[in-house]
Amino acid sequence: MANRIVTELFLERPSFKEVSKVAQSLASGGVKSIVMPPEDRGINTHLIVESSDLPKARKKFKELGMTAVEKEVVLIELENRPGTMAEVTNRISSKGVNLTYAFSVAMNPKLSYVLFGGPDNPSILKALQ
Repeated sequence: MANRIVTELFLERPSFKEVSKVAQSLASGGVKSIVMPPEDRGINTHLIVESSDLPKARKKFKELGMTAVEKEVVLIELENRPGTMAEVTNRISSKGVNLTYAFSVAMNPKLSYVLFGGPDNPSILKALQ
């Protein structure tokens, strides 16, 4: 998976059942998503969809009677080890690109997903090349 600009959908304090329902509904509508589960169910769940799938995702949310907050972000995949996020943020800042948002989730012992956002997401993506 290459680094890319995607859309992050926030589900506000959903139950596990609600997250499962949304993910299944999106999949049935041809929307591939990545669920970035929180460790604490009392906070938001981050659901990632390809920006090109956003209209289909919006339609599925409407059918389910649910809402999500949308945010365009840069998704990167990192090795899950101490310091990798710092290395990447240093590379971005060394190119003079400002970050206003960062979120990271360890998906398993070897893989982390990181979401970055700022006033110019294409510049963030370019700084990573």
